[in-house]
Amino acid sequence: MIATLQRWGLVVQLALSALIAVWLASRGHASVGAAIAIGVAVPLVLHAALLTLGFTIAWAGRGERPADEPGPGVLAELGHWTAAWLREIPDSIRTFGVAQPLLSRRPFGAAAHDPARMPVLLLHGYFCNRGLWRRMAPRLIARGHPVEALDLEPPFASIDDYAPRIAEAVDALRRRTGAPRIALVAHSMGGLAARAYLRAFGDEAIACVVTLGTPHQGTVHARLGRGRNVRQMRRGSDWLRRLAAEEPAEGLRKFTVVLSRQDNIVAPQAVQTLPGATTVTLHGLGHISLACDPRVARIVHEAIESAQRDAQRRVH
Repeated sequence: MIATLQRWGLVVQLALSALIAVWLASRGHASVGAAIAIGVAVPLVLHAALLTLGFTIAWAGRGERPADEPGPGVLAELGHWTAAWLREIPDSIRTFGVAQPLLSRRPFGAAAHDPARMPVLLLHGYFCNRGLWRRMAPRLIARGHPVEALDLEPPFASIDDYAPRIAEAVDALRRRTGAPRIALVAHSMGGLAARAYLRAFGDEAIACVVTLGTPHQGTVHARLGRGRNVRQMRRGSDWLRRLAAEEPAEGLRKFTVVLSRQDNIVAPQAVQTLPGATTVTLHGLGHISLACDPRVARIVHEAIESAQRDAQRRVH
């Protein structure tokens, strides 16, 4: 469903580009080539403008820096935010303009299955689909991990509704690979869906969970979206409080939480972790870039490898 909605969005953007180009050329305001270039640029500029608004809200809602964390200085902080903005624009345009609407059903690639590598199930976030992982998945596959990605549908449902779908996908991946346990790697809302799955079905089948830019403590941006799942991601929501109260604290030690201090969708950024989890804090990456960056892919792989080593030590 998300891919269909995003394809219609592309159609609207192409129509807007064509209308602008025709209007400019017919009025003599620009040559045909220049009119086409301007028409194409307008949707891209609008996309960049929306991202700029998101970054502005994220900066305003960033909250206080933890007392034990030294400040980087004004210029360094500005550099981090600028770098995140510059990276997020192409990553977001590529994800929402190509990967998710047009490539979501394509295989990520094939590699020789290494039995020593843990299988991975990928969970996307709000208003995304499996196309989000077109950068991350091939990197994990190249390291020998069997990889599957799940579409969380319907797109505006309760996060709890995704738990049975995740359970089915976990069981299917275990059957296909013969692995006793797998890893969950989740972006944004997908991390909350992973926690909802673990609360409902337990963690016996899961060796580790890695979340990227997940609003574990809610985000100020959730005031701007629609859907039951968005309301559940608001700061201090009843759903988040119940989830934290009902999930076993021991299970949170399986989590590696990766967050960016310049996340443009999840703010305040510094608080987005879990008690007992391993937290990795990055700088200079926006929300979508967390799912695209090779450095993050290495962190994910290392967390999975660490969980596998721990499992092997317990066996022996």
